[in-house]
Amino acid sequence: MKEIVFDFSRHAAKNAQHVEFMRSVLEVVTEEVAMAQGFAAQRDAFAAAVDDEVARFQPEKAFLDTPEITAADALRDNTFLFQKSLSKAYADYCPDAELRKSGQTAFFLFNERDDAYRQDYLSETATLADLAGKMREEPYAAALAAIGLEGAADELEAANEAFREVYYKRATVDRQRVFSVGMKELRGRADDAFDALAKAINALYLVNEMTTKDEGKRTALAALIDDVNTYVVRLRKTMGGTASSSGTEGEEGGSTPTDPTNPDPSEPGGEEPGGEETDSPGNI
Repeated sequence: MKEIVFDFSRHAAKNAQHVEFMRSVLEVVTEEVAMAQGFAAQRDAFAAAVDDEVARFQPEKAFLDTPEITAADALRDNTFLFQKSLSKAYADYCPDAELRKSGQTAFFLFNERDDAYRQDYLSETATLADLAGKMREEPYAAALAAIGLEGAADELEAANEAFREVYYKRATVDRQRVFSVGMKELRGRADDAFDALAKAINALYLVNEMTTKDEGKRTALAALIDDVNTYVVRLRKTMGGTASSSGTEGEEGGSTPTDPTNPDPSEPGGEEPGGEETDSPGNI
């Protein structure tokens, strides 16, 4: 009896091989055929599982917003350094004694946080927020106003808050990546959905052969079964080639392919690491 072969392990397939197999099957098992032959629910579930696996496969490891974060950090650094440098210039070189004293008062405030722009992102954010608050207190507010920096607190706070907004957008992406469903689990879901799809198609073909005997249905389902089994055979041969180091010489990289109608239960375990993401702790 013609049937889709599904009772075999896909555990040895690399992530790329597994994704390509699932995508290929989904392409031949069209939505139109599923609707016409009565297995639309199984096809929809399979499509959803495949879409999830494809989306997770080799996720973006870089961040598109890195230049935006760098620019926002540079803006607040430059704002801090400009205000600090101006107050130091007044403190050291202003010929007016009163303005020089105001410069010294203002510079004291900045100098207490001299390394702010060298700190890590979170520490700098906290330091600059505290500095902006102190700049509004006396005697610093009057000293800053005297040397032309009356709006300095607002400018520094705005630059710091602009950075926070961009930075915490990144944190949201980080969280989504860290807590997203792993490739191993998504592969399992896709495998289960494929098995359910194959069983549904096989059952429809069997019922038609045993009772209905509709020639059009037989032709459509038989062609579909053959198309899917083409990819099954190719996947089994490819997995055999991947495991050639422990197999006998044959096709697809050197090992003897396994007949999909007689699956070998002893597939190696473990998850192919290629589809997982490993971010360096040093990445921003």
